Amino acid sequence: MRLSVKAEEVATFYGRMLDHEYTTKEVFRKNFFNDWRKEMTVEEREVIKSLDKCDFTEIHRYFLDKAAARKVLTKEEKQKLKEEAEKLQQEFGYCILDGHREKIGNFKTEPPGLFRGRGDHPKMGMLKRRVMPEDVVINCSRDSKIPKPPAGHQWKEVRSDNTVMWLAAWTESIQNSIKYVMLNPCSKLKGEKAWQKFETARRLRGFVDEIRSQYRADWKSQEMKTRQRAVALYFIDKLALRAGNEKEDGEAADTVGCCSLRVEHVQLHPEADGCQHASGSLVGKSVLRDELIGGRRQKPTHRRKRRGGAHCSAPATVKRRPRCRPGRGVALRPDGTSQPFTVLLRGALGNGMRAA
Repeated sequence: MRLSVKAEEVATFYGRMLDHEYTTKEVFRKNFFNDWRKEMTVEEREVIKSLDKCDFTEIHRYFLDKAAARKVLTKEEKQKLKEEAEKLQQEFGYCILDGHREKIGNFKTEPPGLFRGRGDHPKMGMLKRRVMPEDVVINCSRDSKIPKPPAGHQWKEVRSDNTVMWLAAWTESIQNSIKYVMLNPCSKLKGEKAWQKFETARRLRGFVDEIRSQYRADWKSQEMKTRQRAVALYFIDKLALRAGNEKEDGEAADTVGCCSLRVEHVQLHPEADGCQHASGSLVGKSVLRDELIGGRRQKPTHRRKRRGGAHCSAPATVKRRPRCRPGRGVALRPDGTSQPFTVLLRGALGNGMRAA
């Protein structure tokens, strides 16, 4: 059937992904269909009541044909497209900062499409709406020439705030997070900020021994919170776990860090060779699964995208050398002797801890 313009556009977003694994996930399909029906007319909603009865193969074939046509372009045609892209880059991809011409990192807003997210995100498949000029806040100096919005539109706001690094901002429709137009990483201002971070890390070297001595001493503290903090610092130090933060249920993938670990992420095992054993499994940043076996963090495996759309499994470049023997999780006591980190966990969490 012939669809309305809005419904057809959303249908093309799905048809383009027909050979992607996302379209086999029930959450993705359900969210897409719910948002698609919102864009339909009343007549279309009366006819289209089930996604399983919809055939997107012709739409998918159209995009395959377009991709094939791009591959057989002549050298002259490819050069023409390259020159057009460069012209856009020269016109919109630079700004003047403190009298210097600096390159902008992302001078284009995100196009509309279907939200994917990382891992099993509960909002995957929802419609990312088109960013309009009325959604965009422009940040420029008072004496600069304000960029003109498209005809018939106006910017949400034009401000002059020299305390931030972004040049434009808007709120995306899925998670209500703010997206920014920022300077290129090779710009002077970005480089200075990165340099400051590395200098902070360099200064930490002079205090790290003192920090380690303190958290080891805190393992025997009478205060539960102090023991918990000490164990968290030990994990961050030795296993390089991220700190982690709280998330609202249903708003993001269930990724965790050191301070948001739950009992289900750690398994306690019977004593062997006079030492208590523990292992753990958690989904961390970028939805990579970390395996903690006997206190040693294993290299997580992730799917790296190759040119052309294929994927391959490859170990992430994570090198950890915690102070423990293979297969046994140990921590150093303040007196220099070793103790299983299972004991640390029990001491920090109290006697009520149970194996998952």
